[in-house]
Amino acid sequence: MTTTAKGAAGKAQDPSELVYETVPLTAQLAEQPKGVAGKLEGHALWDSVGRPKYVVAPMVDQSELAWRILSRAHGANLCYTPMFHAALFSSTDRYQQEMFDLSPDSLEGVAPYDRPLVVQFCANDKDQFLAAARKVEGKCDAVDLNLGCPQGIAKRGRYGAFLMEEWNLIRDLISHLHKNLATPIIAKMRVYPTLAKTLHYASHVYSSGAQLLTIHGRTRDMKGQQTGLASWDKIREVVKLVSPKVPVLANGGCPSAEEVQPCLDQTGAYAVMSAEGNLYNPFGLFRDNAAEGGAYVEKLPEPMQSAFKACEDELDLTGAGWDRDNAAYAPATFVASEYLAIVRTLPSTKTATSAIKAHLYKLFRPVWAAGRHLEMREKLGRAGGGAGVLEYAERVTQYQAWVDDFRELIKMDRASGLLPPDTNRPLTHPEVLTLFNGVVPYSHCQPYLRVTKPVEGKEEDELKKVDGEAKRKRDAEEGLVIDGPLDDASKRLKPSPPSPAPASIDPTAPTTSAPPRPATTSCPGVPAHYSCSNVLSTKCSHGLCKACCALSRSSGEAGKGCEFHEEKERKEEAEKERRRELSRLKRERGEQRVRENEERVKREAEEKRRKREEERARIPGEDEKEEKRA
Repeated sequence: MTTTAKGAAGKAQDPSELVYETVPLTAQLAEQPKGVAGKLEGHALWDSVGRPKYVVAPMVDQSELAWRILSRAHGANLCYTPMFHAALFSSTDRYQQEMFDLSPDSLEGVAPYDRPLVVQFCANDKDQFLAAARKVEGKCDAVDLNLGCPQGIAKRGRYGAFLMEEWNLIRDLISHLHKNLATPIIAKMRVYPTLAKTLHYASHVYSSGAQLLTIHGRTRDMKGQQTGLASWDKIREVVKLVSPKVPVLANGGCPSAEEVQPCLDQTGAYAVMSAEGNLYNPFGLFRDNAAEGGAYVEKLPEPMQSAFKACEDELDLTGAGWDRDNAAYAPATFVASEYLAIVRTLPSTKTATSAIKAHLYKLFRPVWAAGRHLEMREKLGRAGGGAGVLEYAERVTQYQAWVDDFRELIKMDRASGLLPPDTNRPLTHPEVLTLFNGVVPYSHCQPYLRVTKPVEGKEEDELKKVDGEAKRKRDAEEGLVIDGPLDDASKRLKPSPPSPAPASIDPTAPTTSAPPRPATTSCPGVPAHYSCSNVLSTKCSHGLCKACCALSRSSGEAGKGCEFHEEKERKEEAEKERRRELSRLKRERGEQRVRENEERVKREAEEKRRKREEERARIPGEDEKEEKRA
């Protein structure tokens, strides 16, 4: 192994500070420290959880219990919890209970409903990490150290991908749990720009005591508009290096089911982990494992199992039907109802409102991307109420009512020809290719292909700008625009004047001091502790600024009864009242639109029902046939 030092002489270097010029070999991997006796390690751990291939990634506020159950019902066979903060989890009972329900009736971490399961933590203190991990012993199959979070909060908190400069700390965290925790410790990490450093990093994490590695094939800087494509090549090289010792999972680059098997083939990884692919289409991402998902549903407890299966009643299976082993895209209303059925029937555990809304936004994204039913997005934002305003069951009922309303809107789109007929059912990928020219109907859950070129982010910003201008124009036409001096866009956007150029660029030149500010003088007729040198005081008949004038009036001192400032305050209060009134009108107009839309849906549904009854009345014997079909 050839390395080049770049740290200061005499200073103890962290291995991350070295420049790695050659790649390590499997035979060169350092031995792991001795772990707790009898603990499952490496491939024995993988065998114990059934060698899963389809893994749901840890996602903050997204891979919660209800979503894990839904994902398993559609083929996932290993799930991660959201990332938990080890310091809070180990020291705050309320945080721990909200994040991971350990009450006796909870299904969290209970087989077969929520196993196999990995609990993920972020940490930078080995004792806090161990204390947090011990709280979930017996409720999971492994504990994962998050080394992949690239967000700013991870940088400020010193965890996630920002431990990539602290390899010694990583070794302390992993080895401490390996030596003291009966549950296996594993890790999820990102890659470096160079292959050599990526492989040395992976070997370091392994030799610290990790019994499984998940490799996200993107660097720490690849996020947001800079996300880019995951490097399957680097994942493949890590697999070659480490998999003779411990299993390696691939993460990144699988937004749809079509990429899952190619990823496994090209990387040689033991399994594919998905985040966004699972969030946008949990129904079809792991469709190759649909049979196992169906068997899992049969194990669900009552009344969850019955509520889950009852969601199929909304589907129209009289035509081509549902190919349960190959269906790839399902109606969003159907998948959302399945999710809410789980949320509603979970014993003990309450799903966070933020998680429910986030899932519904993603499931219905194709509808809004097609420009349809945008008012439902606003309605979803208002659904559920705030914490403490509504009982939990009432909030869940509101979300289900929202989904039911959306279902009626989609039915109308299908009846009017905006959606193809015979699509109120799960569709296979070949059906979409042959019947719909490869375009998945917007009523169905489907992959979200992220923008990978930063230049396209500018186009996205332009679209947002156009949307904003269109909204302002619509508000102006409806008389709901807020104008006036306090809302003058030209004033708000007026750039600040440029800073004056320095008088000298010579560092030895004396610094020119700013001219001294005029001394503050006491305001006339105001107590000595009042002072005012504000330029606006010139407009006041008492020579006071607004604040000083208000003080003098409230204290009964001279200056009371200032016409200038009292008139100014009246105008400001009138402006505030006008804004409050316009906001109220906007809110009422939005609510009116929702009511009108609901009434329109009901009228059209009633009209369709009336026409069907008229047709049956004209055809002798039709009523008897209808009764037999029922």
